[in-house]
Amino acid sequence: MQLVLQYVQLKTTIMRVHNFQQTDMDVPVSVEEIAGYLYCTERNVKILIRKMTEMAWISWTPGRGRGNRSTIRFLASVEDLLFTEAKMHVEQGNLNSAMSLFQIEGLDSGVMDRFLAWLGSYFGYKGTLESGDPETLRLPMQMRVLTLDPVDVLFSGDLHLVKQAFDTLLYFNPESGCLEPGLAHDWECNENATVWTFYLRKRVRFHHGREMTSADAVFSLNRVRTLGTEASPSRWLLESVREIRAVDRLTVRVELDAPNYMLPHYVSCYQAAIVPADVYSAQKVSDPGMLPVGTGPFRITRYDEGGVTFEAFENYYRESAHLDRIELLCVPEMVSERRWQQLNFQMGKLSHSKQPAPAHWCKKEIMMLGSSMLVFNLRKEGPQQHSHFRQALQLVLNRSGMIKELGLYNAIPAADFLPTDSPAEQPEDYQPERARELLKQGGYDGQSVRMIFTQKNRNLAEWVHARCLEIGIQVALQEYSYEEMSKVERMQCADIIVGGVVADDDEARCLIEMYKIGNLALRVYATDEQRKMFDETIASIEAEPDSQVRLQRIRSMQGLLSQNQSVLFLLHTTQQLVYSPHLQGISFNTLGWFDFKSIWYCPEIVD
Repeated sequence: MQLVLQYVQLKTTIMRVHNFQQTDMDVPVSVEEIAGYLYCTERNVKILIRKMTEMAWISWTPGRGRGNRSTIRFLASVEDLLFTEAKMHVEQGNLNSAMSLFQIEGLDSGVMDRFLAWLGSYFGYKGTLESGDPETLRLPMQMRVLTLDPVDVLFSGDLHLVKQAFDTLLYFNPESGCLEPGLAHDWECNENATVWTFYLRKRVRFHHGREMTSADAVFSLNRVRTLGTEASPSRWLLESVREIRAVDRLTVRVELDAPNYMLPHYVSCYQAAIVPADVYSAQKVSDPGMLPVGTGPFRITRYDEGGVTFEAFENYYRESAHLDRIELLCVPEMVSERRWQQLNFQMGKLSHSKQPAPAHWCKKEIMMLGSSMLVFNLRKEGPQQHSHFRQALQLVLNRSGMIKELGLYNAIPAADFLPTDSPAEQPEDYQPERARELLKQGGYDGQSVRMIFTQKNRNLAEWVHARCLEIGIQVALQEYSYEEMSKVERMQCADIIVGGVVADDDEARCLIEMYKIGNLALRVYATDEQRKMFDETIASIEAEPDSQVRLQRIRSMQGLLSQNQSVLFLLHTTQQLVYSPHLQGISFNTLGWFDFKSIWYCPEIVD
């Protein structure tokens, strides 16, 4: 690679310095000049000239006698060399490095389109049953993976990937709305739900080959209880646990300090996935090269900044995956901004129907279980502390206008975390004059508030910013990375977060976790009094044996936020998945993702 870049730098520099438009000519140059262009010694220049001559990239005529300069003629196309080099990088799994090659000044812009056309053929389904090659589906990945350690997962994209490689004691079936056996084939509790017993399956193997035992389950659940701090995303799940112990090789008993009928829901959460104790010791997990190890339908064979590779786990205790391999390559922003359907990726996620799908492609759509929202920091001094300020902002959000102007065609205004089958009539949310009166009554003096958001929510943040300016609220916008948005100390620096929550299939558990996760905005920004109210309310819900009563009470908790408008809900949005008709078995989950295990390729489909 280095030699190619040096050739490209040398050719583009000489052509620019000498203002030559044609390349098929001898250009006078000295070894000393080339050393300056390439920032190396004259000795190294002579080595490079020899190598480039051997590669037939240049012809070199050394100057003879005093005052006679050497000449160089460039024989190789810069674009062809970079194209070949970029393909090699992609085939090695590093799309980011490939794309960086095309940032050199002076390149023909057409080389990028040529490369992207090739990239489209690289992605998609590869291999056939007849050839014996592994059936592989290569997909572009626009998000950056933050973690694949289940206990640390906070964001939905990471959670989806964790689901492909790990299993939990129990499984929540969204179709039936019930818990089903997972790694535990059965479970029971005592009369008041303070002692729970889980009976593990026999002959379940981890990806590294060892059989799972109760010792691994005890280790995994204790890891959830103790890893990190109170601000960690999963620690709350087992905070009521007094002791977890192995009764025998395949039996685990969990003793609690108080009744908790939600515990089976909590251990079905993928943050409580079962991991092998010998791999996830503190010493080994600190190794940056360690690959995640679970019991799931896919084992992870590659996990780095360039992407993630999943390979079907042949010893999976349930029905195995249809495809042999799923390769996800991280796509730089410069690629994802282009029209993806021109790249023939065979599958893509669309937000809010902004882009038309190819006519023959299939399309699935789902209303996400969650909402975008504004969350006010009530632990920091500032205008957001005053209820009149928060009410004023509520009166200028103009959610219907937001949907129309931002092109969020299938979004609906939100009044709660989750969309309902029969949404209530929306209150009038565009009353700028009344909003100005409230600001005046609240004593707002023009002080600036700091509003943070991730790149995903930039458009929403800019819309809210414009509405604030309309009534005289000064706002300083700041984009945070996902890493920053998971750090409590970074979040506390702001006055308002434009963010959102996405619920998994288990509505009851997910609504509870929104109030409990230690580094989620709802809890980070809540006052001590609010946190105490959250915890006491949830503890009483956990002690309720009737699941329907529990769910009703969980849903009503939203009133703890809306009564003082510490959270303003914005929109419920839809997500669309479009894909080639050759891809079958596509199931779209409530996180807005598709499960890899069920996908298969049907060659008989006619485009």
